[in-house]
Amino acid sequence: MPSALKNKFFKKISFRMAALFCLTFSIGVAIAFAITYFEIEYTLEKSSKEVISMKLQEATLMLNDTGVDGLKKFLAIEKYRIQNAPFMFRVLSSDGKALFLKGSVQEKKFDFDRAFKSEPAPKLEIGWHSLQALDDEDKFDILTQKVGDYYVQVGKSSEDREDVLDSVSQVFVFTGGALILLSGILGFWYTSRILKPIRRLLNTIRKVEKGNFDHRVSVKEPKDELYQLGTAFNRMIGRIENLVRVQRDSLDHVAHDIRTPLTRIKAVAEDAMTSSNPPSLKEALEECAEGATNISEIVDQLMSISEAESGTMKLAPEKCNVLDLLNEIADVYEFVAMDKEIIVECSAEPKNLTWSLDRKRIKQAIGNLLDNALKFSPDESRIRIFASTRNGELEVSVTDQGIGISQEDLPQIFERLFRGDKSRTTKGAGLGLSIVRAIVSAHGGTVSAQPSQFGGTTFAVLIPTEISF
Repeated sequence: MPSALKNKFFKKISFRMAALFCLTFSIGVAIAFAITYFEIEYTLEKSSKEVISMKLQEATLMLNDTGVDGLKKFLAIEKYRIQNAPFMFRVLSSDGKALFLKGSVQEKKFDFDRAFKSEPAPKLEIGWHSLQALDDEDKFDILTQKVGDYYVQVGKSSEDREDVLDSVSQVFVFTGGALILLSGILGFWYTSRILKPIRRLLNTIRKVEKGNFDHRVSVKEPKDELYQLGTAFNRMIGRIENLVRVQRDSLDHVAHDIRTPLTRIKAVAEDAMTSSNPPSLKEALEECAEGATNISEIVDQLMSISEAESGTMKLAPEKCNVLDLLNEIADVYEFVAMDKEIIVECSAEPKNLTWSLDRKRIKQAIGNLLDNALKFSPDESRIRIFASTRNGELEVSVTDQGIGISQEDLPQIFERLFRGDKSRTTKGAGLGLSIVRAIVSAHGGTVSAQPSQFGGTTFAVLIPTEISF
């Protein structure tokens, strides 16, 4: 495998997860082996000592009944000689002199000469003791007991149980190795399948990076966290795609709104440069100032939206009489309403309703809603602005009898630069409702729009009581 491909493979999260799973499984197998091994070793050693104890009891009974000669004859019988071949029997006098010794049959060599050297009786070790095999880990277990005037010893090599333990170790090594290898393979396969939605998401992200916003992640059952991640990503891309489309369409409109006064300023300025008539020059300057003001207003609106969206919009809250505030807003648009013979009604329930608001910003927000209603309302119609409280929040609604908003445009009307009037027969840059949402959001509230029961549209602004400015 080439070095670059090998590094890429080892860096895969599926490989790392499989390796971690395999390592965890290996530790579990090792712990299980250790527990099982020591349990088997303990059981075999206990069983071996029980057998040695039984043989010692047999030898003790025989010694008490028939003496040393009887024990010799008993162990010399073919049947018992073969049966007791693995066991060592030794009888010593009370002063430690060896009276009888029957050797045992085992593969490993032990230093019996040194161990069985004649010793004074007081130095004999009563109970269990063992000899280590020469150049091996096997041991020879010996049980010593005093029987009347004799000392009786019975012993047996541990090679049988060591063979069993070696076999168990070999089985564990082979089986454990196979299971660990299988766990690594299955772990890599499982993680690859589990991470398949992540790879689909990554491929979709790479396509989106190239500007292909029409791509979506394929999500399938079950509806787990990865399913939720895929659906959330699809919603996000859909919103981004819609925003890019709206901005792409609306930027042309904004460019037109800015280009028109700039073109007018340039034309007026060029005419003024060839004119020596002071009144004409003054009129040219007035037109240039008006055009510059229009451009400045568009820029200020964009800045206000950006401040609100970034959380840096500074508010100056004060206790306001809501009805007085609404009447002030209506007075600003009085002449516009009179030109179209539109009646603007302002009311509040209760009439002395007060709320903590940034007067200037809220006047701008409600003013934008009223300006919008006046633009799209027919002559001789009615616009109602009503304030009340609902669930501890201030609600200000602006209801018109205009042309209404299509269901297609309704979810987008508060987006920056969006304009439902594709023909651009109405004046504006598509920033009014975005500013409304930005100001209301800065107050901790929300704004919504829905069709009115009288025809037209109702915009509802909700502002909570507790506001952190």
